[in-house]
Amino acid sequence: MRIALVMAGGGGSRLWPASTPERPKQFMALRDDRRQSLLAAAVDRAAAVAGADSTFLVTTAGLAAAVRAATPQLAAEQVIEEPCPRSTAPCVALSLVHIVERLRARGWSERQIDETALMVLPSDHHIGDEGRFADLLARACDCAAETRDVVVLGVTPTRPETGYGYIERDGLPRASPCDTACASLNLYSAVRFVEKPNLARAREFLASGRFLWNAGVCITTIGRLLAEYQRHAPALWQAFAPVVAALREGEVELARTRTAAAYAAIQPASIDVAILEQLADLRVAASDVAWTDLGSWAAIREALPRDSDGFAVHAENGAAVHVVDGRDGLVWTDGADVAIVGLDGVAVISAGGRILVCPLERAQEVRAAAEASARHAARPRDKPDDA
Repeated sequence: MRIALVMAGGGGSRLWPASTPERPKQFMALRDDRRQSLLAAAVDRAAAVAGADSTFLVTTAGLAAAVRAATPQLAAEQVIEEPCPRSTAPCVALSLVHIVERLRARGWSERQIDETALMVLPSDHHIGDEGRFADLLARACDCAAETRDVVVLGVTPTRPETGYGYIERDGLPRASPCDTACASLNLYSAVRFVEKPNLARAREFLASGRFLWNAGVCITTIGRLLAEYQRHAPALWQAFAPVVAALREGEVELARTRTAAAYAAIQPASIDVAILEQLADLRVAASDVAWTDLGSWAAIREALPRDSDGFAVHAENGAAVHVVDGRDGLVWTDGADVAIVGLDGVAVISAGGRILVCPLERAQEVRAAAEASARHAARPRDKPDDA
């Protein structure tokens, strides 16, 4: 048995102006015809491994209506709402509470729940080979179910990327008997996590051969993850005890009220820091699967097809794009025609009536532009004289 949890509450401010608080990056689509959003692709990816009925999604209350509209394949009970963002440790803890209670309501035994593999996945990544990635997830789930290990996915880096987190692995693959579910995985012991290094360190990581990009995917059993929350984040886990009690009594609105109270008291924390970094036996499955964390416009360019001059173009609604004497750049437009003359390594983004122009090498700084735009939009406007 397998359960999937897709996290879909992020903001994605570095992809402004296409990503906004009202409609963040998981609703973006890489195809010009907008046939499938990143969110819908992530849910389909999870369901391919766990099954549609065993796929859950967690998002914030403010995005819940849009998320449900974008994922009609999920029943109402499969969408879990956070009152507000508190990073991934509270997000996964709340989701565990709801998933366990919903499995109990379906008649699952405590042993079934405890032994079931759980995979936690982001909603804003691009996968180049969906079939190969699904096979990797399935094998990791089977390995975790057999061993109760906690396994994270690491991707072999292809460049010195400063926008990704890294996982350092030890030197030798973890030996597995050939008849176990883990034998087909390239498993190592995880040494440490490193968040977004500078360029010099990223180059060192690439040269060492010991560092992997952190794909943000965690796979273990429900019982193991519950135990690790109780061991390493007891205060956080205990904060949800009143929510569990309300759910077991069928008091949905009371559970919602108690969740809001818990979120008002807890501090943001990532699951990497709160749980995964505390584990002495954490495993990382290394893979060279085509994967991109779409956290910046530079990453978007990496995921899109490029012409012979290295330019990537995403044009919606019949927009025309003309590039004259330009190389290694990106144009993203939701309808406006765009022309570029004599510019290399630049991102030109037109979305929602807003325009961004920046060097791709400074794509990590776009959040500052998004924040400035939000401050401007929040300013009181002068009323007309005849108002």
